[in-house]
Amino acid sequence: MVIVNVHKSEAEDFEAELRRHKRSRDEFEIAATLQKPFSQQAGVISPYGGTITIKNKRSGAERTYPTGYGSSWVADFSADLEGRVL
Repeated sequence: MVIVNVHKSEAEDFEAELRRHKRSRDEFEIAATLQKPFSQQAGVISPYGGTITIKNKRSGAERTYPTGYGSSWVADFSADLEGRVL
């Protein structure tokens, strides 16, 4: 399943972390928002800058992470799964 407004490689890494933690995408509501102007760091323009909010449907816990070039939202999401925050 495609996550709109998130780079394909980030979405693939997200899916891999779900599998690694033995979790299902169906457990979460996911909303990604593109922010303008696009992020610009070290001369790189990324059309994928924004935020992603992930909510656990059962517990209601949710977290919002910055996305795009240089972000670590997938690693932060994984740490939240390990810490049972989500």
